Amino acid sequence: MEDVQALRREILMQANALYEAHRYAQAAEIAGELLAVFPADVEMRYIRAAALTEMGAYEEARAEIEGIRAVCPDHVGAARQEIYIDRAEGKIRTQIVHLRALIAALEERIAAGKQPAYHAVFLASAYSLLGEALTLTGESAEAVDAFLASSRLETMREKKAVEYSNALFASNYLPAHLRANNTALARGYGKLFADVTPLARASDARRWHKTLRIGYISPDLRAHPVGTLVQPLLALHDRTRFSVYCYANCAEDAVSARLRAHADVWRSIRGLPAEEAAACVRGDAIDILVDLAGHTEQNVLPVLARRPAPVQVTGIGYFNTTGLPAIDYMLTDVHVDPIGTADPSFTEEMLRLPHSHFCYTLPEDLPAVTPPPMERRGYVTFGSFNNFSKVTEEVLHLWRALLDAVPHARLLVKSKLFGSAEGREIAVERFARCGIAAERVEMRGFGPHHLAEYGDMDIALDTFPYTGGMTTCEALAMGVPVVTLRGESHGARFGESLLRNANQPELIAATPEDYVRLAVRLASSPERLRTLRMELRPRLERSPLMDAHTYVRDVEAAYTEIWEKFVRAAGGI
Repeated sequence: MEDVQALRREILMQANALYEAHRYAQAAEIAGELLAVFPADVEMRYIRAAALTEMGAYEEARAEIEGIRAVCPDHVGAARQEIYIDRAEGKIRTQIVHLRALIAALEERIAAGKQPAYHAVFLASAYSLLGEALTLTGESAEAVDAFLASSRLETMREKKAVEYSNALFASNYLPAHLRANNTALARGYGKLFADVTPLARASDARRWHKTLRIGYISPDLRAHPVGTLVQPLLALHDRTRFSVYCYANCAEDAVSARLRAHADVWRSIRGLPAEEAAACVRGDAIDILVDLAGHTEQNVLPVLARRPAPVQVTGIGYFNTTGLPAIDYMLTDVHVDPIGTADPSFTEEMLRLPHSHFCYTLPEDLPAVTPPPMERRGYVTFGSFNNFSKVTEEVLHLWRALLDAVPHARLLVKSKLFGSAEGREIAVERFARCGIAAERVEMRGFGPHHLAEYGDMDIALDTFPYTGGMTTCEALAMGVPVVTLRGESHGARFGESLLRNANQPELIAATPEDYVRLAVRLASSPERLRTLRMELRPRLERSPLMDAHTYVRDVEAAYTEIWEKFVRAAGGI
């Protein structure tokens, strides 16, 4: 019998190793062979359920979960695995119901003293999954609370930081009146690293490198908007004055290969603990380290928290404060942050560029511009391809006012949420609460012809206070005018910056009423829409938003300024 149990443990470890190596089919096969002998083996059935989920065999996975429950009705792993399947199948509402039930059960067990440490691990995971689901459904305040709960439950600093980043990112979806707490919230992230000893020293000012060493660190040096936006910097830096180092925290792809070709030094830090990645940056004696991700997914802020470089900057990939005292500057521009203004929520000093704080490049596979769809449909189509989580109740009420003013118009929206039946049901309910009839809205999930779908939109409507970024650039490139609302904060003025730099200031609304009037005026001017359709892309190509050489010189001037400031402060000059 001991030999049998030893063999079981060996097979269990083998199946788990295959699962961890992402060899899911083999893991499921081996687990199935053992279950033929030990049908009541809960651990093995759990591994098989997880492997089947990753393979997309959801019905088989659910059958394995039922097998687990037949032996152990309260198995928390089985409950969590069922939630993973809900998520994979796009059953968002079902997922939330299951998550709330699991959270209640786990909290009850912890309160009763039943394996509190063990159950706290599952509870942290459940709160994180709940935050993710609530973000999709537009329940942003509840999502922030869920992520913060997860962060508090995690015991390791790096995991706490991940969930805190999730909370901060979700807070960007909050309407303007709920953003007042963001100042304190962001600073809480910095407190996670309060005891970390910085690696950089004032004496770094006396290193006197032949060229200024700029390090770009990001999880998005790949097929990603940031990968596109950073390419001009990597390609056009003046190599007589600057050396370019890249630190990629990602699985590399064809875009990574193109970016790598522009770097003087390229290092993969994927999978490295923050301490090791920071040591790598420190070993390269980087002068200015530039974070391109902020609080986005797979971010590297814990690396910057250790200050491996004496001067640290964040920007391009995130538009809000990191809350991290170790980051000195936020890369911005005079439109997002006008000279003389200050945002008390930021822990960084504003590093203002005179034009745009990022540079847009037209995609290689950009489709041809088509005539306005109103000419073939007989009515105007307003649209937004922004993440639907950005669409607050205030936005929906303004869109309703617009649709009321243009009675035959339709609204085209696209987002991950609309890829499932439950997601569309949730959206329809949100539209209905704001007085927008479902028959006036077309909802699309993501597809392979994203850019071509702008051909179905006459006028793009920006979201607020979380405005569009790449979506705004894409709309303009496809000849679609974008109406944006000028905001009162850094992130809320992003749309204004893009349109000013695209030489389209007339599309910037000063008030919600102006937003509606601008859109109505465009909808009532078919000739102007046709003209804009043909002229926006050429105008964009001639604008500061696409002037790569000027952009890079502006960035280089900013880098030189902050380095000289550091040297002076350190007594190096």
